[in-house]
Amino acid sequence: MATASAKLPPIVKISMIGIWIETLLYGVNCVMYGLCMSCLLRGAKSAARRWVLIVISTVIFLLCTIHVGASLQQLLDAFVYAPADVPNYSTTYWLDYTTTVRVLKDYDYDTLVLAQDIILIWRLYVVFMCDWRVIVFPIMLAAGRSGCTYASSVVPYGPVTTSFVISAWVTGSILNVIVSGGIVARLWWIGRTIASLTATSTNRFASSIYMVIESGAITAVCSTAVFALLKLKSPIFLTSLDIITQLIVLNPLLIVVQAEKTSRYRITKGDFPRLMPIAQDQIRFRVAASREQV
Repeated sequence: MATASAKLPPIVKISMIGIWIETLLYGVNCVMYGLCMSCLLRGAKSAARRWVLIVISTVIFLLCTIHVGASLQQLLDAFVYAPADVPNYSTTYWLDYTTTVRVLKDYDYDTLVLAQDIILIWRLYVVFMCDWRVIVFPIMLAAGRSGCTYASSVVPYGPVTTSFVISAWVTGSILNVIVSGGIVARLWWIGRTIASLTATSTNRFASSIYMVIESGAITAVCSTAVFALLKLKSPIFLTSLDIITQLIVLNPLLIVVQAEKTSRYRITKGDFPRLMPIAQDQIRFRVAASREQV
């Protein structure tokens, strides 16, 4: 029995350290959720679309709370409610992928991935002035990715699971590049437009652009890490999902907070008639100034 247990990975230590890191990140998410709600609820009452971000942000926060609660239940099952007559029960418990709590956490992770995609696509939709054509392909990618992630949780662990994870990773990476790139390009263009109308050289959306790039990079690193650990059959694969789950929640909350802070610079379709006289005044001012210099 001692020889058999020596061959097992230190899964108990790995799991406990992973849950400890998860709780730290959950504390950060609690703070970020409070900031997110503060930014959204203090916004203009006429912003009818704001409720979408409020609902989705609340849903993902509740999902990450459920995930932390499930981790607590795992600790209770492995150490407090462990049967005394079963040797090495704590070790075998963490290696069992079919427990009810483990399955619950898998579905929770899959739902958070879908919610993250919805938030990113929604921001793309808003940044492009609610043009539905720009989100058709991202929605198709999100649906395909979600189907692969849920399927990987349904089928028994094996080669089929790996195939679904690979498909989810590929579609998720493409979605991340398209949506993040689209948001960055649009913010850059709007910033340049405002700078040209106000005769300034500073892009007011620079901080938002950096935030979107950083968030996209974090998403890419997390998804690649999950894929690599699964391919390597690492014992820390499931533990990494606990940590990445909290990072998945942190990413969209950061984007919402940063986007709402810069929302006062947003240009809508109704703003263009108001901005045209400003642009004409700027042109007249620059022409007059050039003539005086001559």
